[in-house]
Parts: sequence; structure tokens; C-alpha cells
Amino acid sequence: MWSDLAGVLGAGLSLLGLGFVMGFSPTMYAVVIRLLTASKRPQTAVRWVSVGMVIGCTLMLLAFRVVDPETLTAALKDRVEEFLVRRGVDLVAGTIFLILAVITFQRLRRPRPAPKLPGPPREESARRMILIGVANTVIGISGLATMYVTGRVLTSATHQLWLQALLYTLFLVAVIGPYLLLSLAWQRYPRLDRQVRSIYHRLSRLNTRALLAFGLSIAAFGFFGVGLFGHGH
Repeated sequence: MWSDLAGVLGAGLSLLGLGFVMGFSPTMYAVVIRLLTASKRPQTAVRWVSVGMVIGCTLMLLAFRVVDPETLTAALKDRVEEFLVRRGVDLVAGTIFLILAVITFQRLRRPRPAPKLPGPPREESARRMILIGVANTVIGISGLATMYVTGRVLTSATHQLWLQALLYTLFLVAVIGPYLLLSLAWQRYPRLDRQVRSIYHRLSRLNTRALLAFGLSIAAFGFFGVGLFGHGH
């Protein structure tokens, strides 16, 4: 009995950590801050985004209950490896990144458009906010891997569905909790509102074209290096 209880408690702590990992997304934080600064009802918009994140996590969890990724990985492993070791794949990828880098460098010569003045707060539809939450959760390899591990932790902790549901609820709290707390703090502390708005407007004026062009160039030469020198003869 005590060993079972310890296993469940350990699984709960693991799921809390996995939830924080699953929920942490610079893109989602940018979306939430944008909603807090430009939405007519920011707290409601963030709640709907959180609903979308919960739906996205649950869809992936249910999908992994039906399809085991290890089976798909074993079936596709040989084909993927054969594709990736081809020299032409690296050279094509390098060419694509180089073209994108050249286009970005050319855009550096163009004057930046004047930053748009903040418009009046707008009403965000619940459907759009839910879709944003689902898309941010589902798109990406790290989210898929995290949800797969989450499913394994749930099934290994207990076979009782009600206890799995309770543990999964704990996981979801860790996923969406930081965003809900941020929206609550935004409402309760006006000083935080002003500080974040100031930082947000400064970042929106930064010119990131040079950094993007440099990163694309590095990626292009990296692929060219692997394609020319990284394969055995």
C-alpha cells in the first residue's frame, strides 16, 4: 500500500514538471502578452486560449492511447535514415537556407516601416482563441514527446481511471496555471501592466532582420558542410 502511494505521489510530482515543460512556450507567452495589452477583455481571452491548450493536450494524449509511437518509429526508421544520409538532401537544404538568407539581406536595405500606433482594444472571438491554444500545443516535436511521456507516466502510476484523471488534472493545472496567474496579476497590479507594455513596445521596434539573416547563413553553410564533407565515400 505504501509503495503504491509513493508511486502515485512520485507520478504526481513528475506530471507537475511535465506540465510546466508542456506549457512553457515563448510563442504562447508572446500571444498572451499581446492579448493582455490589446484585447478588450484580456482575462477572458486568456481563459479561452487555456481551454484550447487543454483540448490540444487531451487530443494528443488520446491519440497516443490508440497509436504507439514506438511502433511507427520502428517501421519508418530504416526509410528515414536512408533519406537523411543522402548528400543531396543536405545540399538542397543548404541552398534553400542560402536563398532565404540572401532575400533577408536584401530586405535590410529597405527602410523599416514606421511602427504602428496601438489601436483601440478589440474583442477576440472564443473560437479563434481556442484554435490558437490548440495549434500552439499540437504543433511541435517537443509537445508530442512530452505528451507521450505523460501518457506513459499515467499508465505506469495506476490502472484506475479516476486516479489517472486526477493526476492528469494536476498536469493540466501546471500547463495553463502560469498563464492564468499572469492574467490575474495583470488585473490586480496596474504597475505590472505599465512595465510589460513598455517592454513590449520596445521589443516591437527592434529590427531583427540582421540577426535572422545571420542565422540563416550559418544554417546554410552548416548544411553545405555536412553535405560536402560529412558523408562517407
